[in-house]
Amino acid sequence: MQIKPSYNQIESLLEKLFNNKIIQYEKSRNFAYFDNDILKNVSGLSPFISRGVIKEEFLLRKVINTKKNSNKFIQEIFWRIYWQGWLENHVNVWKRYESQLDQIKKSRLIDMKNYKFAISGNTKIVAFDEWVKILKESGYLHNHVRMWFASIWIHYLGIPWQLGANFFYEHLLDGDIASNLLSWRWVAGLQTKGKKYIATEENINKYTFNRYGDLKLPKLKDIILDNEENQKSIINYSKLEKSVKDCAFFITENNLNFGSLKNCKYNIKIIVLIRFNFLSINKSKIVLEFHKKLCEEFINKFDCKKIKYYEILLPDQKDKLNKLLKDHSIKNIIYDYLRCGYEKNIIQNYFFNLNKNIKIYDVLDDFYVRAWKFCDKGFFKFKDKIPMLLDKLR
Repeated sequence: MQIKPSYNQIESLLEKLFNNKIIQYEKSRNFAYFDNDILKNVSGLSPFISRGVIKEEFLLRKVINTKKNSNKFIQEIFWRIYWQGWLENHVNVWKRYESQLDQIKKSRLIDMKNYKFAISGNTKIVAFDEWVKILKESGYLHNHVRMWFASIWIHYLGIPWQLGANFFYEHLLDGDIASNLLSWRWVAGLQTKGKKYIATEENINKYTFNRYGDLKLPKLKDIILDNEENQKSIINYSKLEKSVKDCAFFITENNLNFGSLKNCKYNIKIIVLIRFNFLSINKSKIVLEFHKKLCEEFINKFDCKKIKYYEILLPDQKDKLNKLLKDHSIKNIIYDYLRCGYEKNIIQNYFFNLNKNIKIYDVLDDFYVRAWKFCDKGFFKFKDKIPMLLDKLR
């Protein structure tokens, strides 16, 4: 099944998940299927979760309200929430990755032979080369395959993990900064100090139904990475005042959700969909087209007849957006909290130069406020809070 930017497919995927897949999720989720069965045992919803079309809170409520339950599926949703919260609690990790990636590119390490072989699928490791082809053609890889891929990239081919994280982010339909970055760090041995993830021939054969026959991995390299200090961040977000007038409501292309707008009781003059032109990364055509069409689906589904609607590309159209705000006498901008990443970099740069008389409200949903405060340490400490977080949703 191909993943399409369609609300009809979302409904179909949800129906299949809660009618059938969720029952066998724990037993089957680690097996990787290929060809026309790539979503046979997984939800397939991650591209829509990463773009905000579906919220983790929505999925958790559906699980709670269904008779067909899966503790493992619930835990996997909370892993996503944990990764997000952990990175928001340690923003320096994101900034350091940006700096490291930039340095690697400037040092011409991207010209290294193994890197070129890897991104073109010419490593002679038959499984890895197939995964590169699948990723480029579909924008999707099973989560277990992603772990093997990252392990081979780092520990067998000896390529900097930062380049791998960037390669995934540029080619995955569900590219999510937190999940992607921290997963690569975990495989490398940085996220949990002293623990690397090493892919094995036996594990790959088992969970691909021996798809690759006599798979042979090259000699394991002893990759030594410097220990890093992770500074604790303060998560800053806004609380709306009792009365806010002359507002613009921003919806960003990586958070295509109008739930907050429906609940907003303030005087909204205009709605602005913010799209982004990424200057430092090169997203694949498949990913760009998917995101473009998903935005179109969102716009068509969203009824904005009563409120004037505009679409802006940042940073290119910052002057157009300034004029738009001025023409409508906007005094306040409201938008859902943006997690750290390229999109937040762009919009913060725009706000930095914005008329200081316009007040900015980046509103964080109460669910994430509750969850993220427990995400500053390891997952298993966070896991103890899951029952309490679920009770809040009942």
